[in-house]
Amino acid sequence: MTTLTLTSDDVEALADADGMREAMAAAHRALRTGRAVQPRPHALPAAADRTADAPTVVPMSAISEELGMFAVKVLADAPRNRSVGLPAQRSTVAVFDAATAECVAMIDGRALTRIRTAAVTALATDVLADPAAHVAALIGAGPLAAEHARALMRVRPFAELRVWSRSAPRAAECVAALRADGIPAVTTDSREGALEDADVVCTLTPAEQPFLARRMLRADVHLNAVGSPPRPMFSEVQADVFAHARSVVVDDPAVALAESGNVRGACDAGALDPAGLVPLGDVLDVPPLRGRGGLTVFNSVGLGIQDLYAAHLLCGRASVVGAGTMVAIRS
Repeated sequence: MTTLTLTSDDVEALADADGMREAMAAAHRALRTGRAVQPRPHALPAAADRTADAPTVVPMSAISEELGMFAVKVLADAPRNRSVGLPAQRSTVAVFDAATAECVAMIDGRALTRIRTAAVTALATDVLADPAAHVAALIGAGPLAAEHARALMRVRPFAELRVWSRSAPRAAECVAALRADGIPAVTTDSREGALEDADVVCTLTPAEQPFLARRMLRADVHLNAVGSPPRPMFSEVQADVFAHARSVVVDDPAVALAESGNVRGACDAGALDPAGLVPLGDVLDVPPLRGRGGLTVFNSVGLGIQDLYAAHLLCGRASVVGAGTMVAIRS
């Protein structure tokens, strides 16, 4: 038995925004209909360190009846890495045949996670945002922001895509890369300038204190809250945003209530009823929610089922083009 191994470079070459968005739609439909199982992840903290920002290991798993596969992503979340210039998150996805339990693939999780996260956001935006949306604002300018810009342009032909970051050089670098791809990206001098009259807003930062208030957003806007790592100490969005939202959609309510600082903070403040959280899979095949006016929110945490369906897509494409490396990990 040989196992396919895919590096981040392999993933970058194999993935495309439209295919990944379709895979994420399939994942959430399977979760809704019971054809896939997504247990809530349970973090494994460092035994000797109980501080809020201690390194943790988060196993994220899922199994799909229709794919005949299961996967486990081992996510290491180490917020302190940022202070020494290292990635705060590292991960590897292992994919198995559900019938034989053979390991069919090992995939570096960094690019996979970034691309599937942006695809899920684009999927939610397509369902929830105004069809006439023409201005988008990205708060944050890292690799996840650039990936979101590319994914969002596939569901709305934005005339202007604004990028703001606390690091002006990083924002300028992000915009230059996007403009080279033909995306109408611009930098703004302030966060408020980016948000002014924006139809779609994405927060893509590891903020520990919520900075986005309702007064900063236009009346009819779709917000994607994406940046917060999966632990409650991180939050980008103030409770009053959730209090005024017409609809709050999440990738999975149980996971959001356990891991999202945005959602937990709003619930603790009495601004959000946990029973009102809507799973993304529930809104994919109903009459469109878009265009009804008011504020809509998609709060993303990330799921193992998303990793599984992303991995399945990548493995299929690798098989067709001969990408990756086959390794005999068992005699």
